[in-house]
Amino acid sequence: MSTISDYVVQGGQSLTAGEVDAFRNHLAAYKLKAETLGMSGQGALGDQAAFLLRFIEDTLDGVYDPADFAALPEAIFGVKYLAKGVDIIPDSMPGGYSDDAAVIAAVLGGHAGEFEAFAKKNQISVPHA
Repeated sequence: MSTISDYVVQGGQSLTAGEVDAFRNHLAAYKLKAETLGMSGQGALGDQAAFLLRFIEDTLDGVYDPADFAALPEAIFGVKYLAKGVDIIPDSMPGGYSDDAAVIAAVLGGHAGEFEAFAKKNQISVPHA
């Protein structure tokens, strides 16, 4: 039986270098999505996405060097999932962000030590649901 964590691991492993470059090129759009989540009553999810985006950007820019190499592709996969227009549960339905929240929670939980180290280095907190 596959879990959300397995789905996230497989998603992170399936990312290509081209997809990572494309993600970087659309970083502003992903940041806007995180901001709009906060305005739509999904504040915790928006905060988690913003944290992951900061981790991704700092890692891609060479500002932060993660010890856990799987954290970056899985964080990218999680944010891409969150920003997708169509996913398991349509976001427009009641509870529609529950699948997105589960994916983001799996990313954060799967690499808790790495994200705590990143947060400590930047004197911020890892946002929790």
